Amino acid sequence: MSQLRNVAIVGFAQAPIVAADEHHTASEMLYPVVKAALAQCGVERKDIDYQCAGSSDYVDGRAFSFSQAMEVMGAWPPVQDSHVEMDAVFAAHLVWVKMQAEECDSAIVCGFGKCSEGSAAHVLNLQLDPFYHAPIGLDPVSTAALQASATMARMRVDDAALAEIAARNRAAGAKNPDTQLRKPATAAELQATPWAVKPLREGYLPPVGETATCMILAAAGKAEKLCDKPVWIQGVDHRIELQAIGARDLTRSASAKLAAEKAFAMAGLGGAREADVVELGSTNPVEELVLRESLGLPSGLQGNGGGPVVNPSGSALCGNPLMNTGLLRLAEGFRQLSGRAGERAVSGAKRAVVHAAAGHCLQQNIVWVLGTERRWS
Repeated sequence: MSQLRNVAIVGFAQAPIVAADEHHTASEMLYPVVKAALAQCGVERKDIDYQCAGSSDYVDGRAFSFSQAMEVMGAWPPVQDSHVEMDAVFAAHLVWVKMQAEECDSAIVCGFGKCSEGSAAHVLNLQLDPFYHAPIGLDPVSTAALQASATMARMRVDDAALAEIAARNRAAGAKNPDTQLRKPATAAELQATPWAVKPLREGYLPPVGETATCMILAAAGKAEKLCDKPVWIQGVDHRIELQAIGARDLTRSASAKLAAEKAFAMAGLGGAREADVVELGSTNPVEELVLRESLGLPSGLQGNGGGPVVNPSGSALCGNPLMNTGLLRLAEGFRQLSGRAGERAVSGAKRAVVHAAAGHCLQQNIVWVLGTERRWS
């Protein structure tokens, strides 16, 4: 393929995920995070060319709430600015595209969403088909249960298997000081929790929390000046499936599979098994099964099977802050490869595959390949 521009992640900061920050607005939560990310890179806001935020007014019920964040991100002196009504990981993708077009050399990406000020179930219902699905009151848990029932039948897995996957993620999350569920739980304990919507138990689902995040990206030439260990984006691809959940096979993810294939090809990677670390945007054990299959990974039912370390952060199952969950997966890849993962660090990690999703039942999927080396000379 033709040569692309080398772009790296050079900084990241976040507020710890909490159920509700009762003392701060979204912009007040974001301010110290932006300052911390800029401080990591030794720059001020005026030194950054571009900014993009991922948020949604529906989450907190405040009209044009994204505009409040501009004051925190830096509205003066004027710079290019964009906003996506999605998880901030998709804002990061937009920034990468802008850098490929040479419209900027550095950018900040921010994510925020105070879902405690609204009803996440009602907001996410609006992602569904507005004529046939949304009116009957489906939410992400009920649609995930439909996906789980079908997938468990096809893959022939039982409740005990889901409990084991959830317990493994909870154990990993216990080492992540920024996630929401930081207490390990055994498979037996999780299997004893009540049904949320059968066949998914409460112990298999993450709480919906809130946080604020800021990531800094820079193109080659500037990245090395902002970070002693830049983490290079070697491949990325984003694919979308039909909105109607009845129009696709919920037991598989065609868009995740295609996005992975395209991202691996861009990165010159033979497959996810060649990576050292994999972060999956799975919010329940069944999504992890579907995504592992889509990316060509071992099922994980008997451990990792000698493959890469999967979800060392605890995954979205340990913390699902709206508008930030996907960017946190990308951030985990950055932390692992730049030596900032602390107690959960994967020794010697040089390549990471990162997945994030949006919509019900994995409707939209984006896959990133990160590495410690530049992809293009």
